[in-house]
Amino acid sequence: MVKHIVMANFKAEVSQHDRDEFAEKVPEILGQIPETKNLFVAQASEVEGKPRYAVALFIDFDSEAALKSYLENPIHKAAEAQSPALFSEVLISNYLY
Repeated sequence: MVKHIVMANFKAEVSQHDRDEFAEKVPEILGQIPETKNLFVAQASEVEGKPRYAVALFIDFDSEAALKSYLENPIHKAAEAQSPALFSEVLISNYLY
């Protein structure tokens, strides 16, 4: 299994409404891609102080091949193309487990 994690900070000009809409719609949109499993968006908690990233996307895949297929999917490509308008910073990590 592979855990795909995308952490990001929104640009200052992105409204709270747009941030909430992102958290609601991204799982619906990316969830259409067959390889995705256990997809969810989480907003950071300040329990241990100000977090480094405001939002994170978590997706599981059965294999690295499934992740690669997801990355090439037109739905993912369209979503990724919108990222520069929303985010000032993005960190992407993949973990095998």
